[in-house]
Amino acid sequence: MALVSTHRRHLRVSRKPCCEFCGSTVRLEQHHLFGQNHVPFVTLPLCKPHHEYVTRAIAGIAPNLSIYTSDLQERARRARMHALAYLWSLDEYVSETQKAELQPEVKS
Repeated sequence: MALVSTHRRHLRVSRKPCCEFCGSTVRLEQHHLFGQNHVPFVTLPLCKPHHEYVTRAIAGIAPNLSIYTSDLQERARRARMHALAYLWSLDEYVSETQKAELQPEVKS
């Protein structure tokens, strides 16, 4: 029990929702992690620019994910694809951010 208590002290606790990408609390929108038509109740807060970034990335990877189907197996497959596309876009964002941080500033 002490190990759990010690570990929890180090977790960031925020009562205010913030963007899962950048931590912003401005212009938040709810992103449907598994697709609005497939699992509408699982959402993540994203600021407007990052929500648009993720939406464009998902549309580029698999444009048919947003089309509704009554086939439960197909809906589950599309929900998984949607979640994987979200994780891919998050990984791309982290990679781009790290590259930008490693680049030396060029002064004119």
